Amino acid sequence: MNGTEKVILVIAAAAVVTLLSWPFMAVPEMQNMLMDHHNPGEFVGAEQGFENSRIIAELQRGVDILDKQVNKALDQAKERMRTVRLVPVVVTAYNPVVTQTDSTPTITASNKRVRPGIVALSRDLEEEFCFKFGDPVVIEDHGSFVFEDRMNKRWTRRVDILMISRAAARKFGVQRSFLVVNY
Repeated sequence: MNGTEKVILVIAAAAVVTLLSWPFMAVPEMQNMLMDHHNPGEFVGAEQGFENSRIIAELQRGVDILDKQVNKALDQAKERMRTVRLVPVVVTAYNPVVTQTDSTPTITASNKRVRPGIVALSRDLEEEFCFKFGDPVVIEDHGSFVFEDRMNKRWTRRVDILMISRAAARKFGVQRSFLVVNY
């Protein structure tokens, strides 16, 4: 159940509690009559009143539980909505060939096989922003990728997108963009 559904459920439960307790709020004498143990003749409908009280208590417990769950969901959402930082980077493309990688061009630094949608990060970006293999990497105007490879030590502030086609990599060239980092 998502946060919106929980909020709607809390509102609905509160409405039911209000509707069930309305007769007691509208006619305070009725509540006094139900609680008056000295006059048994006035206990007509008392069983219904006690049943309503029990239902109201159960609904209130349910509302309390949902309220806690909604607050927890809101806290989790706030946690996820951390500060976003745009880090200027140079974006290039590389091919899985020995001249552009190492002696095992089809295996990434994370020991996975190459595939479209992965990127190599320069080591400074990896260390500064605590990227781990498998983490998503978002590059403004280029999309979302998966961090599976690592660049040579000589490169800094650089993201290298894997492309199978040499022509596509050449056409991509060298671009300036921003790495979108949540922290």
